[in-house]
Amino acid sequence: MTSSKNKIIFFINSPFNERDYDRFGIEILKKNRFEVEVWDFTPFLSPKVFKNYIPPDKSNFEKCYIFFTEREAISAINKLPKSCLIICMFSYNYNTYTVYRTLSKNRLEYCIFNYAFPSYTLSNRQNLFKKLMNITHEKLLDHLFMFIPFKFLGIRPATMALLLGERINVSKLPINQTTYIIRSHHLDYDIYLKEIQNPIQATENICVFLDGYIPFHPDFLHKGASYLTPPEEYYQLLCNFFDFIEKSYGVHVIIAANPRSNYENHPDYFGGRPVIRGKTAELVKKSKFVILHETGAINFPVLFNKPMIFITTDMLRQSQIGPLIDFMASLFDKEAINLNNTFKIDWERELTVNEEAYWEYKNSYIKKDGTKETSVWQTLVNYLKSSN
Repeated sequence: MTSSKNKIIFFINSPFNERDYDRFGIEILKKNRFEVEVWDFTPFLSPKVFKNYIPPDKSNFEKCYIFFTEREAISAINKLPKSCLIICMFSYNYNTYTVYRTLSKNRLEYCIFNYAFPSYTLSNRQNLFKKLMNITHEKLLDHLFMFIPFKFLGIRPATMALLLGERINVSKLPINQTTYIIRSHHLDYDIYLKEIQNPIQATENICVFLDGYIPFHPDFLHKGASYLTPPEEYYQLLCNFFDFIEKSYGVHVIIAANPRSNYENHPDYFGGRPVIRGKTAELVKKSKFVILHETGAINFPVLFNKPMIFITTDMLRQSQIGPLIDFMASLFDKEAINLNNTFKIDWERELTVNEEAYWEYKNSYIKKDGTKETSVWQTLVNYLKSSN
């Protein structure tokens, strides 16, 4: 770095919430005497999300500033001093180009943030008609844009890259040999470390469904996609399966609500079952096994070594996440159960943990064996202090 940093500013493109406050390590940064701000560009980078989505745990952080227009954001960036470090929590692409270009014009130092997750291309599984149907103007522009080397577009390489997990494709990141790479574990591992410090409790007679909020998730607004499945049909299929699980195996199903879910504003879709948001790690730790589609929260059953039952539906199979569900299941030597079919479960197979597959997933996407236990944001702080 060319100068010492005393202020860190997070650039985001989703409404800021309490979960983000914790995930961004703001308390750790403040305790280490960094001034911290959050600049929210959702209104112009993700206008559909800003218009249609309100987080259930909206943050009251007084240093979070919302920018309603690109012009307003560019003007503010132009006034930033060199003593700031920008952490970009959104990708470099056609939609965010102007922000990255303005950082570059002002020679401001910035850090990109990325984490490992299994990548799966649909290109060899979709027919030409489906490919054409899925093309939008925005997708086409972004696809073509990413073929152009960032240096030809006036983008300076990131000063540093905070990369969480081992298996990350860096080919499309705005980095080069001058970028300092900071390796750490996934943010979920920090949550896991805190959870294992809590008093050990006996496994309870529960299984946990890792909810994806699939009929309503705001990520589909980000991507300009339509929702994947009608809620009434989807949740009825889930409840039918949960009824079967509870009757067959004698457990109670608890819903670990997606952190972006807003079930308070919906009817009771889960047949009276407990719906708990913000305690996924704790619930998984206490469970006998876990039910899921595909989700980043898969890190918790992997870390707590819990058996996983993957599920899908006819409609999900026809959507963009259908092949991903099957792919994720295959990583653990499983096959997704289709809820539209008659339930036939081989309990011995489903409740067996493939130790080798869990180890491989943890090392590739969560935390490599032998690496430090230092929290993600303390790792960043240590680097900033050593380089000042």
